[in-house]
Amino acid sequence: MKKTTLFMVILAINAFTLTGQNDNGQGGNGQGDNGQGDTTQENYFRGFEDSSEDNWSYTINIPFYKLNPGNSDLWSDYSEENGRIDGPFMGSSYLAGRDLDNPYSEAYTGEESPEHILDFDPIDIGGSSGEFTFRLHYVSLEKRDYIYYEINYDNGTDWSSADEHVDVFLTSQGGPHDSFGWEEVRFDVPSGHQYVRVRLVIYQNGNGYLGFDNFELKMPTLSTSNNKIEGFNFGPNPTNGMLILRANVILDKATIYDVLGKEVIRQDGDSNQMKLNLKHLANGVYLARIESQGIRQTIRVVKK
Repeated sequence: MKKTTLFMVILAINAFTLTGQNDNGQGGNGQGDNGQGDTTQENYFRGFEDSSEDNWSYTINIPFYKLNPGNSDLWSDYSEENGRIDGPFMGSSYLAGRDLDNPYSEAYTGEESPEHILDFDPIDIGGSSGEFTFRLHYVSLEKRDYIYYEINYDNGTDWSSADEHVDVFLTSQGGPHDSFGWEEVRFDVPSGHQYVRVRLVIYQNGNGYLGFDNFELKMPTLSTSNNKIEGFNFGPNPTNGMLILRANVILDKATIYDVLGKEVIRQDGDSNQMKLNLKHLANGVYLARIESQGIRQTIRVVKK
């Protein structure tokens, strides 16, 4: 299984609050340049519940079907047990599949071994970064079977080439292969693109079982709410070595990225103060993402 993570931090500055610090060594006060810029989430979701939360539309290349006694050939939104998959990850329904290479799908597509494709509508993300996730459960897949998703940064319909291709299940080893229950698949969508669209592609033949649930695209958007880490400050900035973070609450984690979005430091915390050693880093500008009690705050750090 291959999971791809892309996080172009320098392009996401406008989507996060940046708290700076003067050359006199005074700590940042947790306010952005305009006193705004905290992040909220705008979500697009598909959980196959046919509810108001299912606001991410999709199309399928082969209509849903339940064939043969006991639905032994299956490609459908489903609420029942599918082999050793007990049911949905969440809610009352999920996308289920079994023996997808069958006479019905071959006749419908005119292909000898058709893929089953779920194609999500393009979303206008307005240049923001985002996070794409879904849940996957599979049982008894074989080496001919495969699952992947692709992402394009446009609002078109052509999939002759993809900007991102991620193999979720692909193996040269004999089976059967099982997932560890419902696994999360995650992809960080970089900022700088107007649109994003996603498709899921599956090939499966034989007595294997598939489950998919909770496809979601989360986008941070600017808000004027004061959603900041309580009492957060830091210094000295610029620094030639140690950077000290302080708050009125427990600081859980700090992650530092260079201007290309590469993670260069990650450190867990368990108190209201953290010390980060930047001595080994090259001089320049970095972004540090601080996490506390589910709140994320991003600061600009200068190493000199």
